[in-house]
Amino acid sequence: MQAVIFAGGTLHPSVLVEEVLRQADLVLAADGGAESALRLGRLPAVVLGDLDSLAPALAAQIEAAGCRFVQTPVEKNETDSELALQYAIEQGATAVTILGAWGGARCDHALANVLLLAAYDQVTVRLVDGPSICWLLRGPGVTQVRGQTGDLVSLLPLAGDAQGVSTQGLYYPLHGERLVFGRPRGVSNQLIQPEASISLVSGQLLIIHTRSDLL
Repeated sequence: MQAVIFAGGTLHPSVLVEEVLRQADLVLAADGGAESALRLGRLPAVVLGDLDSLAPALAAQIEAAGCRFVQTPVEKNETDSELALQYAIEQGATAVTILGAWGGARCDHALANVLLLAAYDQVTVRLVDGPSICWLLRGPGVTQVRGQTGDLVSLLPLAGDAQGVSTQGLYYPLHGERLVFGRPRGVSNQLIQPEASISLVSGQLLIIHTRSDLL
């Protein structure tokens, strides 16, 4: 089952976002993310969070339309996005896409959403916004990037160095190399063919694929 979560950050509509929504079996919203869902013509099945950023009038409107609310205390350990992710997993989701994870007024929330990729390894989690798709590769492992020649691909180590990084189909090839945590060497590589392969021996590697035709 594929679940989509509307987070509270700024969401930039694109064909990628539209494709994600077409494939969604379950649509959730993390608090104020419900507004982004409505702007794209989607009514969330459930809104989760402390509801501190959702206007009461709008909450009443979407509740009357059949949306369910799971309200939590303001003082809690999880962010609203994490609560929505946990709920999606409990409902049987095997893949979760978070929309609106970037941007907005709170850069701490944006970083927290990225770190969720490292915390939940029992399902496939990705972030999609505007022209970009972001996911995590854990070593040992391999992933493919499918797009168009000229698309940007950034490889960023997360939670320590990424060891044994090898690539095929990228302009700057890597052959079993180490990418150092905190050093942005892997930013702005490019596809030189419609599909590239990235393998990792150990560590965690954040993959960000940006469609050049959507920039």
